[in-house]
Amino acid sequence: MDTTIYPHLQTGLAILLGAGLITPLLASKRQLAGVVNLLAVALAGLFFASSAINVLSGPGAPASFDLQLAGLTIPLLVDGFSAVFLLLIAVIASVVALYCIGYMQMAHYRHYSLRGFYFCYPVFIAGMIALVTVDDLSTGFTIAWQLMTLTSFWLIRFDHHDPVIVRSANKYLLLMQLAWAAVLTAGLLVPGCGWGTPLHYIAEQLGTLDVGPRTLLLALTFLGFGMKAGMFPLGQLWLPDAHSVAPSPISALLSGVMLKTGIYGLIRTLFWMTPENMPAHELQYWGLAVAVIGVVTLFIGTSQSLKQVDAKRLNAYSSIGQIGYIILAIGAARYYLGPNAALHALALLAILGAFLHVLNHAIFKSLLFLCVGSVQYTTGTKDLDKLGGLFALMPITAIIAGIAAIAVSGVPAFSGFTSKWAIVAATLLSGKAAGIFVIFGVIALVTSAMTLATYVKLYGMTFTSVGVEWNTDGNAKVQEVGKLMLAPKLLLTAICLLQGLCPWLFVALFGRVLAASEGVLTHTLATPALLATLSERYAGVAVSNASGTVVAFSLPLVMVALLVLAGLFARWLKHAGGAQTRQAPVWLCGYQTLNNANRYLSSHIFDAFKKFMKWTGGNVRA
Repeated sequence: MDTTIYPHLQTGLAILLGAGLITPLLASKRQLAGVVNLLAVALAGLFFASSAINVLSGPGAPASFDLQLAGLTIPLLVDGFSAVFLLLIAVIASVVALYCIGYMQMAHYRHYSLRGFYFCYPVFIAGMIALVTVDDLSTGFTIAWQLMTLTSFWLIRFDHHDPVIVRSANKYLLLMQLAWAAVLTAGLLVPGCGWGTPLHYIAEQLGTLDVGPRTLLLALTFLGFGMKAGMFPLGQLWLPDAHSVAPSPISALLSGVMLKTGIYGLIRTLFWMTPENMPAHELQYWGLAVAVIGVVTLFIGTSQSLKQVDAKRLNAYSSIGQIGYIILAIGAARYYLGPNAALHALALLAILGAFLHVLNHAIFKSLLFLCVGSVQYTTGTKDLDKLGGLFALMPITAIIAGIAAIAVSGVPAFSGFTSKWAIVAATLLSGKAAGIFVIFGVIALVTSAMTLATYVKLYGMTFTSVGVEWNTDGNAKVQEVGKLMLAPKLLLTAICLLQGLCPWLFVALFGRVLAASEGVLTHTLATPALLATLSERYAGVAVSNASGTVVAFSLPLVMVALLVLAGLFARWLKHAGGAQTRQAPVWLCGYQTLNNANRYLSSHIFDAFKKFMKWTGGNVRA
């Protein structure tokens, strides 16, 4: 174990907590406070990244230690699994902190003090970091959860003059405290376990229980972490309201990384807290139940997203759908790790898909919320019925939003395709051995088409359609946002493109996660024989080398190369005939003036399909 892991983690947390005390003192100078917050978060992020890299690049032993805090003993664990979440939180938090410098200058926020905002921001990050490194469900878990929950509550209700925002934040706080109570109760009710008991000991004690009590305790932890992750129907109770009313950079953090702390807890529950002597059929029941919840979550969340006219609520419901893919993959992996050894390769593929989608969703959904925030910043609205024609006025944001929209839709050669295809392939390839999962895979494919329709609507109504209030005839007040808000979006776009075009880098990272973690994921899945079987059953994944590092598919680059060649050929063909290009005004079917009476609104698009899907619910609010 690298002895610098613990000091670096401790130093990073100390920097964040110190920034929460110092930065508010500078809040009267709004831009300076934003810069100081960025420097503190970025510096702490470097320490967290150092700890994560030391674990992932080391010999494979997780770093575990006890933290003594005010007489309390808090077990900590930094293995390959938690290291990835450390990296993810550090990157997104730093990029969003840069975005905050410009965004919090918005005219709407000028009459609000930023003291509370810059106190809560770094402490919120510290809470998420703590949650993915504590190794208990009591003392450390409670401290981390409350740091994360209370600060995010105040960030969500920042615009507290609006009673709708206050109600949404209050509901979020209540439900998150119920989630905390469920997990804490489970941790304390395990016989022989108390405050500060590590997870591995909890797992051992669960193995001594009868099936009834064990199921109840595991269900409580699943309920708590599932509510945080946004699974159906619990996510619908708080997520769309909270994510849509928070300032856009906070929405990006909530959707990009905070939801992933719930996913972290779900994976820990199903792969670390399940006892080794737990009957195989019981584990399969758990896997099937989780997969059913996942497929319902992805289908219902996405169909509800399609109905929205508020851009941020659309993104929020979409996050529920995307989280559903991850939960489906987790359930499939748990089910496949049963007595049928032939399914173990698909378990590896499913958990790989979940891992990749955690990373991909964190990037493209954060990017989408920042793009919507930029639109709201410059236009003053997020109502899709009032937007349109912004491509000419905000071209860089429009291109970035297009890349993120294509990625979330799972279009080949973009990041969402890689992870979604791994999940879908893991279900479809189960065949007769697990026929119900084939049905789940078909539903996931249909849902991907719904996601594409959702983001065709979002992008079209925002950037390419002709708007009423913000039209391309030239509105001096609407223009591209400044460099401080463009730079973070460009950084995330670069990562998003890297994820799509070079997925083998992240498959190799997954290999390091397995090598640096202990438990069923390593003992069962990280074997050369299983990786070789995987390569045979899933086209595009090559076998690992002797060191266990997964080398992977370059098909996205091949597809891009073919598209470039096709484009060059089309360009040559166009000019080869000597045809002339001419421009003419768009014919408006006899209407000389475009207005809301004779143009498609967001609420009109896919109207027949939305009526057909009325039974899925989803409160439509502008």
